[in-house]
Amino acid sequence: MASRWLSFLLAVIAVLGLASPGAQARAAGQPLSLSLGYDGRLLIKVLDIQIDATATDASFDTKARLQSTGILALLKHINEVTASQGRIVDGAPRPGRFDYQHLSGKSHRKVHVVWADGDVAMTATPAFGSLGDPPASREQKLAAADPLTSLLRLTLTGARETVCRQSYLFFDGKQLYALDLSNPRQAPPSDTETRLGLANHFRCDMRFREVAGFGKKPPEKRNQGLQRPVDLDFAQIGQGGPWVISRLHARTPLGWATIELKRLKLNGSAIAG
Repeated sequence: MASRWLSFLLAVIAVLGLASPGAQARAAGQPLSLSLGYDGRLLIKVLDIQIDATATDASFDTKARLQSTGILALLKHINEVTASQGRIVDGAPRPGRFDYQHLSGKSHRKVHVVWADGDVAMTATPAFGSLGDPPASREQKLAAADPLTSLLRLTLTGARETVCRQSYLFFDGKQLYALDLSNPRQAPPSDTETRLGLANHFRCDMRFREVAGFGKKPPEKRNQGLQRPVDLDFAQIGQGGPWVISRLHARTPLGWATIELKRLKLNGSAIAG
């Protein structure tokens, strides 16, 4: 379904802005606040994505919302909200609580996931008809984290030299999947990046891989219809500032899609050219 790969793209960009200044803020005992606004385009704007995150030396709290706009809203109404809270231990985020809700469609399903006491518990209202073939195992769930925490962990514990050379596991309460990053390389800044004052731009290839919690299918079909790598662009908010995902460019089942950072606030102050 279209909403599934759109949710995947939302998960990819969420919270990747908390990196180097997060460490500085924690060292100083001051909270970090970051607000990111993205536009999604299929030739014209079809998505509006808003992400708000805070982090201290001990904890983090993140919220994200994805809504369809324009012609896509007429064809496929999408309205999804996601939130994640957890601890930061020795500089690394630990999953705690993850919630998401589909506000459009028939079910308006709410999903609640908790990592605690060596296990991962999930409740869904209404309940899922199936947890996949095969479903995610306890060991797989514990090895992964929710999408927002996984990506926060990537930036808080990763570095530019290593981000594009690893795989990352995500679990959303039902589906467990991997993002395989590779091929780090320089890339020229876009006009929007220049307007926002972003610096030190670079690019990775990213592939999506279903692991568990999905319907049974052959290995070559476990990619959500993404037949080629996604271009995943990173940039820094000024020299020494936080890293953010500035742009994604993907060949999706609906055609070429671009999601680009357009609006930015750091610690309450808008950044724009």
